[in-house]
Amino acid sequence: MSSSPGVNGRAKRAWGVLLLVLAIEVCGGLVLLVSMTGGMLAAGDEPMGQRLSIFLAAVLSLVWVGVTFAASLRVRASWVRASAITIHVLIFAAATGILQLGLADARLGWALVVLALVGFFAALAARPVVASGAAATLDE
Repeated sequence: MSSSPGVNGRAKRAWGVLLLVLAIEVCGGLVLLVSMTGGMLAAGDEPMGQRLSIFLAAVLSLVWVGVTFAASLRVRASWVRASAITIHVLIFAAATGILQLGLADARLGWALVVLALVGFFAALAARPVVASGAAATLDE
């Protein structure tokens, strides 16, 4: 029975990159949420239900990224990795939508594409930390 292997240099660097990308996404989400709040209150001609649903989707997305970021600081479990991969796949989809449909400036779309790719590959390279009891069970 061997104990769980420590996180090697490549995985440690990948966790660091993933933490940085998630921190950027949390900060960007906060900026977006603040600007959406002002825009939501100023847009009086659109139905309130549509404005509220988009706002709630942004809040839930920010909470999801925030929980993933906080958990990546603390536990580095496999679910954190899976959540980060899912988040970055969805960010990539949103970025391609921005680029194809012209929903925002193309620079924002390309920045999101780069951020999504960096976050995706960092999450793939980051190996979760396994508890020593679970690793011993897996080795048998």
